[in-house]
Amino acid sequence: MNIIVTHVLESMNEVVTNNYKQSHQAIDIVPSNNIETDIIALDSGTVETVVNNTKGPNHQSKGLATYGNYVEIKQNNGKTALYAHMKYNSIKVNKGDQIQKGDTIGTIGDTGNAYGKHLHLEIKNENGVRENPINTLNTTSQDTYKQTIQENNQSIKKTASTAFLKAPNYHYGSIVDALKSIGSNSSYNYRKKLAENNGIQNYHGTYYQNIKMLKLLKNGQLKKA
Repeated sequence: MNIIVTHVLESMNEVVTNNYKQSHQAIDIVPSNNIETDIIALDSGTVETVVNNTKGPNHQSKGLATYGNYVEIKQNNGKTALYAHMKYNSIKVNKGDQIQKGDTIGTIGDTGNAYGKHLHLEIKNENGVRENPINTLNTTSQDTYKQTIQENNQSIKKTASTAFLKAPNYHYGSIVDALKSIGSNSSYNYRKKLAENNGIQNYHGTYYQNIKMLKLLKNGQLKKA
């Protein structure tokens, strides 16, 4: 069963393709639309390690080189997050930087020992022991996700005549999926029109712009375009 995850890719449409197990003490994440996207910080903290000079896949690599381009962040909650396989020269943070939750780290890639573009995410607790990152993230099963879409489809039929878009039963993190769940156009161009119509200036599909639009949608206050 795939698992939908929120707030680790800027596009907010993450799917776990390789779960945590003894032989793979991490999770692998891809965007559901397979479009290259940026990785954002799960939590605030201090950048401890940055490797940004690996140019492509290397399936013979060993040790830390298997991560390709990666960033390690000591979070303020005491845990350490490692984001691996990022695109060559895409990392936007430096060692010692203080970053905030949601800040862009780099771009999803396939450097190191990687087959296809994805994010390899590891979490270590305060004692340096790896734990399942899925416990850190806001997740839902694919079945629950589909059920929510069905509920929202029923809800939209009752509110179609209003001047606002509403998704009161949507509880996750993607404006694209939220719009789809109520049968609305979710294309970039339409989202740009929605943003302009709701006072969100210079829309470029950023994390914070999407979050603002999603909040309006959940509250039934997103004006139709």
